[in-house]
Amino acid sequence: MLPATAAEALHGLIRVRPYGWLASPLPTLPAAAAERLRAARDQDHADHPAADGPLEVLAARATATVATLGDPPAAVLKLHAATPAYDAELLAYALVGHCPVLPHLLRSADASRSLLLEHLPDPVDWAAPAAPAALVAAVAAIHAASASLDAASAEALEAFRLDHLAAAPAPAWVSDPDAWHTALTLCTRAHGPAHIPVGHLDLKPEHARHRRGDPAVCLIDIETLRPDITGLIDLITLPAVLRQAGRPMPGPDVRELYRAATARHGAAWTTNDLRAALIAYQRATGLATLSGLAD
Repeated sequence: MLPATAAEALHGLIRVRPYGWLASPLPTLPAAAAERLRAARDQDHADHPAADGPLEVLAARATATVATLGDPPAAVLKLHAATPAYDAELLAYALVGHCPVLPHLLRSADASRSLLLEHLPDPVDWAAPAAPAALVAAVAAIHAASASLDAASAEALEAFRLDHLAAAPAPAWVSDPDAWHTALTLCTRAHGPAHIPVGHLDLKPEHARHRRGDPAVCLIDIETLRPDITGLIDLITLPAVLRQAGRPMPGPDVRELYRAATARHGAAWTTNDLRAALIAYQRATGLATLSGLAD
């Protein structure tokens, strides 16, 4: 059996499986999904202030179902069909859930594989002049969040420090190990050897939100985040997200916004090092384009 190509591996990090793989798929009819969500709410989240309010189903999928709680909505209840997906979201919040540009995880580790998150009601106004820079700043803040891990989390994730990743063989999905280690070396120069290189956010225009009365961009749906990919993959994704949002920007402009935003969190990227890291990452992974970021 042939191994997956690097590009396939990057696009399949969350292991998209064929329909029917779930042992216990969730109901996809809204009424049945609402019943399951109410059961999870009553079992594990009955003490939340919004638990007595209305429950409105936002999505009913076999893999996960989502609803808001309260009127106006105060929390988002998310129920997972499979333990690995639930654990992946818990891992993402363990890594960066304390970051101020993410919704707050209100409760976790319950019997029903459900998460209760702060509700972020307002979509980003992409016509606002500062919107692109605010998105880039939010991504940079998440990439820097591992520097503020508590001692227990830092110890548990020590194997993913840049110095340990750089000393280890390249992952199987990497097509050019030398280029991979070049990218890690440049990331280490910018962030330091103890940095945990989180990346692979599920970036889309609709996943950028506001809290009421706060102009800062927040990001939702972070369960695809991994501690071994580096933030370079998110930087490479940003030009496409901005195009989708109707705010296209030249690649070098996006790159420099990101470099400045990471510098505010202590990173020491130079323009030349960041360009070189992006080129090395592309060679290592087989990505088709850098969207002009290395120009």
